[in-house]
Amino acid sequence: MARYDYRCRVCDSSFEVRRGITEDAAAAVPCPAGHVETSRVFSAVAVSRGASVSMGAAAPMAGGGGGGCCGGACGCG
Repeated sequence: MARYDYRCRVCDSSFEVRRGITEDAAAAVPCPAGHVETSRVFSAVAVSRGASVSMGAAAPMAGGGGGGCCGGACGCG
């Protein structure tokens, strides 16, 4: 099930709906108050790799490593 954000044009409320990906995207989705004049809201999703990403300056790594075997950790070069 996917989560989709909607906004009601009548009462200006925002709400979330869980729908199957194969369900008809054009089908009306009423707001909690019962109004059917709603529109889907597209929101940005942040995706990152690794454990934690900092927007600040990166601290130098011990051993001058750039990671991996040939980044200075195993002495292969």
